[in-house]
Amino acid sequence: MASYILLMFLIPASAIIMEDTVPPMLEECYSGQVDKNITPYEVQTSCLESFLGQMYNNTSTLRLGKEAFAWLDSLGRDIQIRLRRQSRRRNNQYYTNRMRVRKEIRTLSEDEREDFFDAVRALKADKSVAPNQYDVLALMHQGDAVDSAHGGPNFVSWHRYYLLLFENALRTKKRRVTLPYWDSTLDYLMDKPEDTILFTEIFLGNPKGVVYSGPFALWNTPTDPPTILRRDIPGAFSSLINPQTLQQVFKKKYHREILTPTNVEDDANLEYHHDGVHVWVGGEDGHMGGVYTSPMDPTFFLHHCYIDYLWEQFRQRQKKFGINSETDYPPTTDTYHSPSRIMDNLKPPKKNSDGYSNSFTRNIYRYAPAPTCKNKCGRAKRGFLFCDRKKKACVSRSRNEFRKEDGFKSVKNWYRGGGKKIIPQSVKNSSPQIGPLGNSRNIGVNSVAADTSGFVSKVDARQTRANKAPKMTRKFKARIVDPRTKSRQRRSIDQSFASSNVRIAFDINMHLRQENGNNNSLNWIPYNLDNWAVAPIAITNTHDRLHTPGQDHLKNQRTFNITFQTDGFSYRGRHMEYITVDERTLTSESVGSIAFEKPVSGETKAYVRAYDSYGKLCQPSCLVSQSMYKECSGMIKVTSDYPRMYFESYNGAFDSNMKPFLKFICVN
Repeated sequence: MASYILLMFLIPASAIIMEDTVPPMLEECYSGQVDKNITPYEVQTSCLESFLGQMYNNTSTLRLGKEAFAWLDSLGRDIQIRLRRQSRRRNNQYYTNRMRVRKEIRTLSEDEREDFFDAVRALKADKSVAPNQYDVLALMHQGDAVDSAHGGPNFVSWHRYYLLLFENALRTKKRRVTLPYWDSTLDYLMDKPEDTILFTEIFLGNPKGVVYSGPFALWNTPTDPPTILRRDIPGAFSSLINPQTLQQVFKKKYHREILTPTNVEDDANLEYHHDGVHVWVGGEDGHMGGVYTSPMDPTFFLHHCYIDYLWEQFRQRQKKFGINSETDYPPTTDTYHSPSRIMDNLKPPKKNSDGYSNSFTRNIYRYAPAPTCKNKCGRAKRGFLFCDRKKKACVSRSRNEFRKEDGFKSVKNWYRGGGKKIIPQSVKNSSPQIGPLGNSRNIGVNSVAADTSGFVSKVDARQTRANKAPKMTRKFKARIVDPRTKSRQRRSIDQSFASSNVRIAFDINMHLRQENGNNNSLNWIPYNLDNWAVAPIAITNTHDRLHTPGQDHLKNQRTFNITFQTDGFSYRGRHMEYITVDERTLTSESVGSIAFEKPVSGETKAYVRAYDSYGKLCQPSCLVSQSMYKECSGMIKVTSDYPRMYFESYNGAFDSNMKPFLKFICVN
């Protein structure tokens, strides 16, 4: 360990970094959970996340007002009331029969389909909360949810609750509406999936460029600056869900085998199957391709509803093996995915593990089976789906096949010219007036050019050129790729920033994180580091020869990590970094770094903690004199006075003469 030369003879009362008091609310939470049968790490994580959630509830980075949060609270309370009411009646067959039934969108009746579209459009038009009810829900996918709802076991639980909030919002507009799902395996099996009937004006609108047809035509989206909804189907190096590859998921028994980060096989990772569809729809510049922007396209909710369907099928399979899905929450040291952490942005407050409850599909909704040849493709219209005898599966019709099957004769309305319109009898009875494919000369709100299928062209080149694409700060990345999409070349490259073999990543909400390599499905971009200061910390690690036998399988590993985490109490932000410790060394001393917002005016308050790969907490100590440390809470206060005990730039270079104010003792 490097020797340090003390720059000050004593640490004065007005020290640049000093110990601070733990907020009473946080202290009360700690003491209130002492007797519970959970580890100190779980107690600390639960209390810390709950405290931070309450502290920032009214200063959210989501750009939403109090009215928006109040509306979201009301949606969440309705769910809570229904759960309590239905739990008392769950043995009553009458109420069981009244459960919502989620179906594949192409199996809906025309009335059901149009009611769904009308409800979504009504949310977008309702400006009782700013910017409107639909956009409020879309923005809930931002902020800390970007980290806590992706790349870990909370992926399935957070999105399950999110879908239910969205469905409840729809039912305030049309009380019998139920969220449908999009089974993209039906489209994967097509020769040209991009020609699917789903992306036409009968369903979701055109597949490429600015969305100028369908029920969501020319939607303004709450990006910065605002942009018009667009898609880029099929995205390069992407994939719809391959039914053959998907079988690997259902060969597993436990959640840890199908979810990040404990899953070891890409084909068996449910989140990886999900990622490919985002890239397929969003491509290079479509909203679905961005983590922040994807819910701005209603396709998001249909896609995630199918992921929830697949998860429910997996849970039903677990039941046959006698596995309790509610308690099968995979182990993780990622604080964002801790089972006791409060779900980000969703109201009312719920723990991550609450999404694993059976109460949702036992009391509120259930799924109609996915279309198969055996169930006659869910009794969908012949122009939408058909049973392919060679593939032994239902397959989506293309826009041209729909025409050949006289599909227009069985459908009353489509969405053109900015609204729902009756399909002209001339289109139903005879060939439409053909315009050159891709010709957008006469395409607009009230005039559209048709291709040989009778539908509008798949892209309006003029509108797409005239309107800027949204800025993608973080994009989904497909790990499972359909070879048919590899021929599409990307027009840009991913951006990243690396320093000292550690990947540093920021999101737009001042949320700082460090990742070793690229361990999740998201791409990261660099962020301006000018607002951050850095200070050294000391870590002493000692191996306990009397360790718990249950950890033997972990102790056989050559190395493990010690993570140190800094949470802002006077600012909204989090820094995480780790060091790697060699298992074969009984005692080791290392130097790490913590980062916090610069105390430009006044003072900065932050809470620092450290824990190892097994979730065991390290004991913090604070410098009290030239060479003496005393046990402390890890709560610090930083001022801008001189001489400073921190560095004003995040460049990875430290003065070895600076004495760390904090020291952590780790025993494992």
